[in-house]
Amino acid sequence: MIFFVNTLLITSLFSTLITSDTQHPNIDIPSQHTSNTSSLSSGYSALKLFLEDEKYLTLIRRTKMVLTFSSISDHSSNLIDNIANSSEQAIDQLDELAQKKPIIVFEEFSDTTIAKSTFDSLRMTTAKEFIFDGEDFEKHLLLSQLKVLRLISHLAAQLEKVEHDEKRKLWLSKLSKQYEKYYQQVNIRISIKT
Repeated sequence: MIFFVNTLLITSLFSTLITSDTQHPNIDIPSQHTSNTSSLSSGYSALKLFLEDEKYLTLIRRTKMVLTFSSISDHSSNLIDNIANSSEQAIDQLDELAQKKPIIVFEEFSDTTIAKSTFDSLRMTTAKEFIFDGEDFEKHLLLSQLKVLRLISHLAAQLEKVEHDEKRKLWLSKLSKQYEKYYQQVNIRISIKT
């Protein structure tokens, strides 16, 4: 179920990104620079959205612990907390880098779009599963991270390819590598658990 939810989530997000970057016949785009800026804004907006979700992992873990009086393994707790802390720091760094010229304007994904409402619905369903699911909380939490961490890593790498600002390129490269390392660590934890 979690795999299906994550796959649907990723598909929805990318369809939003692709749709927002597609040129419509009635719209005249003045230059390649405008198109590139729009593409970067969409990519950075999606990156920020994923990082914002990741920063709540510790809260989800602690809420589950309070509700069930049980916790996940120390190694998984440390890993989840590190991902959450890194995500919060990355959001702050991204906000700071966004102020450099050319300024990044984060797009608000409209609540009226199917992709956004699907994404929000999936987030709520996943959160409910995390909180109310029985014994497999740690497994589900780690499995959910496999897709998201790799998505963040690849999204940062793709943004790095089209970004012109050197500071942003360097930051995106580090972010991509950091989240790929987290992905590998989660993968190892899942292998150990099974």
